[in-house]
Amino acid sequence: MDDSTGLRLNTEALAQYGLPDIPYPINAPRLAECLQHEGQLPFAALLHGLQERSATVAAGWQALEPAMERLAELIAPTDERPLISAAGEDWWLEIGPVELDGPLVTIQREEYLIATIMRRADGRLRIAAFRALDGKSARYLMDLARTPHPQYGVAQREDNWEYARDQAAANGNFYAADRGEAYVSGWDRGLGISADSTEIQPWRQQRTLVARSPAHVATELGVQHAYSG
Repeated sequence: MDDSTGLRLNTEALAQYGLPDIPYPINAPRLAECLQHEGQLPFAALLHGLQERSATVAAGWQALEPAMERLAELIAPTDERPLISAAGEDWWLEIGPVELDGPLVTIQREEYLIATIMRRADGRLRIAAFRALDGKSARYLMDLARTPHPQYGVAQREDNWEYARDQAAANGNFYAADRGEAYVSGWDRGLGISADSTEIQPWRQQRTLVARSPAHVATELGVQHAYSG
């Protein structure tokens, strides 16, 4: 975001909305437009700015997560359903419980589990997220969830699940991981179980993580879709 500026919120706004006192990256023209609306804070624009900043910083990205999670909470409608869907013009996915001991594709960053992906019966995807979605993680999910072509499937793969597995095996994931960015990984035997059935404890231990609210995750995807289109 080369044309962004770091917006600092005053003490009253921080207290009113429960936001941490950090610079909030926001596109300068978008800031000017938002400030015309009687000073109302542009929550979605602030969230998108943090998504993009988080995606590109190699260190300290975890420090941005509390603000991202709070903004998603402020934006999201009240919806406590355990299973909901998120969609754009050319993608669709389901957000809800994911079985971590079955075949998975995951979004990971450093040693942290960002999101898990499983196959639905129709070959499309259900996801659960465990950390705030940075811009790259959100774009990964939307790309993997692209609407299948009735004849050619998804990028010449049978369905979204096969496409996701294919992307998890791509060489680019190694370089993304080395840069400290989000990347895609595959676990055919469940989270933290290697191809030879041995346990990889740093990942296996993350089976106890609690998934984030589907409504908040859908909000993060919606903001990324709306502002990056």
